[in-house]
Amino acid sequence: MAAKKATHTMVKLVSAAKTGYEKWFNIPRAHSKLNLILYDPRAQRHCLFTESKKRKTQENKKKDYSKSHRV
Repeated sequence: MAAKKATHTMVKLVSAAKTGYEKWFNIPRAHSKLNLILYDPRAQRHCLFTESKKRKTQENKKKDYSKSHRV
């Protein structure tokens, strides 16, 4: 029997205030990179938290807004 691949993964978010404070979230694997504004108790203010671990995500195709396809 083949092992099932997990549908969710644990992601570590690190504070951009460089305090070393981190939070963990359980998100779906297909979800894009996570950036949140959360409270950092060490900095005593709200800060941007970014995903620290590199993981494979679905790349969003860049939209072509040129009118070349409408000719």
